[in-house]
Amino acid sequence: MLFFYLFLDWRLYSTNAKEIGTLYLVFAIFAGMIATAFSVLIRLELSAPGVQFLQGDHQLFNVIITAHALLMLFFMVNKLQMLNLFKILRVKNYRTIVTVGNNNSNEGAKPPFKSKQNYTKVIVTNPYYNRDILARVTKKQKGVYVWESLDGTDLYVGHSINLYNRISSYFMPSILKSKERRVLRYLNKYGFTNIKLTIYIMDNSVTLEKVVELEQYFINSLKPNLNVDLIASSSGYHEPMKPEILEKLRKQRGTPVFMYDAKDFTLLYNFDSKTYMYNSINIHHKTLEDCLYSGKIYLDAFFLSLDLIEESTSTNLLTLDEIKTLVFKKRDIYQVKHPASKSILAEFKDDSSLNKKFSSLNSLAKELKGDRQVIREYLKGNKSCYYRGKWKFTYVSSENK
Repeated sequence: MLFFYLFLDWRLYSTNAKEIGTLYLVFAIFAGMIATAFSVLIRLELSAPGVQFLQGDHQLFNVIITAHALLMLFFMVNKLQMLNLFKILRVKNYRTIVTVGNNNSNEGAKPPFKSKQNYTKVIVTNPYYNRDILARVTKKQKGVYVWESLDGTDLYVGHSINLYNRISSYFMPSILKSKERRVLRYLNKYGFTNIKLTIYIMDNSVTLEKVVELEQYFINSLKPNLNVDLIASSSGYHEPMKPEILEKLRKQRGTPVFMYDAKDFTLLYNFDSKTYMYNSINIHHKTLEDCLYSGKIYLDAFFLSLDLIEESTSTNLLTLDEIKTLVFKKRDIYQVKHPASKSILAEFKDDSSLNKKFSSLNSLAKELKGDRQVIREYLKGNKSCYYRGKWKFTYVSSENK
């Protein structure tokens, strides 16, 4: 038991993926042991008629059954399923490889010598169709990413302090169509089918200089042919910047937020910090978090990033008053998008005069005082009989509305 406490104390606050996976496994085993003990107690109590071990305490018996179910489902099975999401392998120098997607591919290009930086290596095959996995792995993470063709002949190395937002930008048509860089021309021509993405996730406490240092290490060792310049840059620019942009970057405080035009990725404004952005354009902090870490387009017009986008070749820095006016104009014409509800026709079995049409599933369930999930089963055809022996439900196509 002392060993177990020392084990937890050592790894409880670890950010290493392998140690986190080990904690999941240990926790699931202990939860399974406790749940099994409850199961044995339940079976012993039911092994013979009458009172056995719980002395007639029916409430305690119910509590044990509930605890057994909760432990098995949420504390054992759920944790083991988390382990099945990734195939976790130990590699040298305290690094981790996590392979997502088709494991038949190799582990990607390997540098000829070791880096001094520690990281978690994630290999994603079919990255376009595994964007949900990318979101789980890279949200709010720093590190380096490598686009690599399956035959290993074409490579591109980049870095970001906000990996998910940066990687998501490659899937945006406006970025791909710009074809401003070799990697964009390659992706625009060949797509994402025959390419894989290798991500090197670093600890959140590392500085931007350390991230750039790791990027330079991979550039030097892999010699990517799709990189225009073979020198990593913390500013995101590979050409000399204008003096006014340099002066603006010198004034950065906190975590800067860059605002781009979503159509052509022109840099419009650089907010000194998130707080400054909250106060300047009255953006809600939850909305800002969604735009930064989920790749959502703000007001259908602006792309927000914590990184300077390399593919953005044009700059049109506005004044604060100009950006405020532009945001407020876009906000006035912006329409919040909600998923369109499907109309439903409810047909009465014996009397067509009682047929009714409802604008949504909610209105149908409210009218009939029924359960939405049950009604949905009838709509999907999973249940073929009449609902309550009276009603038949069908979706109404948009042409018949």
